[in-house]
Amino acid sequence: MRGMFERMRSGWKLTKKAWGVVRANKGLAKLPLTGGALALLVSLILILPGMALLGSEESSLVGVGIGLVALGAYLAAFVVIYYNVILAAAANEALQDRTPDMSAARAVARARIPVIAGWALISALVSLFFSILRDRGGIAGQLAAGIGAAIWGLVTFLVVPVIALEGVGPIAAVKRSGQLVKERWGQQITGNLVIGGIATLVMIVGAAMGIGGVFLVASGSTLGLAGGAVLAIAGLVIVVGAAVFSGATRGVFGVALYHYVTEDKAVGPFTVDELASTARAK
Repeated sequence: MRGMFERMRSGWKLTKKAWGVVRANKGLAKLPLTGGALALLVSLILILPGMALLGSEESSLVGVGIGLVALGAYLAAFVVIYYNVILAAAANEALQDRTPDMSAARAVARARIPVIAGWALISALVSLFFSILRDRGGIAGQLAAGIGAAIWGLVTFLVVPVIALEGVGPIAAVKRSGQLVKERWGQQITGNLVIGGIATLVMIVGAAMGIGGVFLVASGSTLGLAGGAVLAIAGLVIVVGAAVFSGATRGVFGVALYHYVTEDKAVGPFTVDELASTARAK
């Protein structure tokens, strides 16, 4: 038990330092925000109409709906990954104590477009598989999908840094990420738990505020309309802020972990002792 708390405390230190890098380089926070906004736009344009068509009695329209949902899911995944690669390239500069050149970071992502496209396809197909397993496999399927998705997330955590910094193909990137995570998986799990836990708690608060605001607006009173609108907007801002915090911090942490595992050194504000303190002995 004590060891677990020590790991979580170390994870919290790593998270604070990763967020410090983001705060010192404001452009890093804009990347997950932009990627998320564009992915949402793609979803609204393609996925929502596609889902509406899935309920049609015409088989041809159902086929169109399936195509729209599949295309939307793929393009949304592509956009998010594309901006994550930009973030990894820019974070790598920041962690080397250099001011990130966003134009150069974007050039890295453009050069990796074929790889990003391949990884987006793999990611979308795996997500679809787990979704089908979860929906149609009953309790056993839900359990298997949850465990499988968690393992997949761990194994592929370093795929984006590998793509950004090594430029290998999507399959090779998955294998490389799995190899690196296997070597030092303690840091990955601890860092993810802390970052994800903070973001989830903040999102829950923001969502609760937003829902409360909607109910106040629905009450129809003048005070309810004004207060509800403010509460709903504040909740939305909190949820978006938590998403940006999670995306940007994970991006910086992933690049720092990549350097530690591949070069056995710490970069940026991190120290070797801090990174090593959460490691699982081989």
